[in-house]
Amino acid sequence: MEQIEQWMWLIWLAIIIISFIAEAATAALLSIWFAIGGLVALGCSFIPNFPFWAEIIVFFGVSLLVFLLIRPFLKKFMMKRISKSNVDTIIGKKGVMTADASPLDAGEVNVAGMIWTAVPKNNDMLLKGTIVRIASIEGNKLIVEPYNE
Repeated sequence: MEQIEQWMWLIWLAIIIISFIAEAATAALLSIWFAIGGLVALGCSFIPNFPFWAEIIVFFGVSLLVFLLIRPFLKKFMMKRISKSNVDTIIGKKGVMTADASPLDAGEVNVAGMIWTAVPKNNDMLLKGTIVRIASIEGNKLIVEPYNE
């Protein structure tokens, strides 16, 4: 047991390095918690007569605590940075039907100079030349409804 306690600092250092490498290799927050827990456990390994099993408990306890305290804040912060894609910006815009659309057959709509596949929102029949509003997007199809001024 004494030999294990003597080398625990190397184990914690390896865990810290591996955790930072794994964190740098991914875009998500996956292993930073373990790096912080390993750092605290590394500090505990230098306390004389501190048992290795207590270091392990400290490692998991600190990792869990950091995960529970910091992840919700970081997740909220990261969600603010997500912006709409270019496709999402056409929702609510007007377009002109360039081909008839019925509940059974998709038509086409011209929105800002681009032709899109269009499906009527309320099972309406939309004729060529009808002005429509883009209600939503499902896959690569625009869900459209007649535009009423």
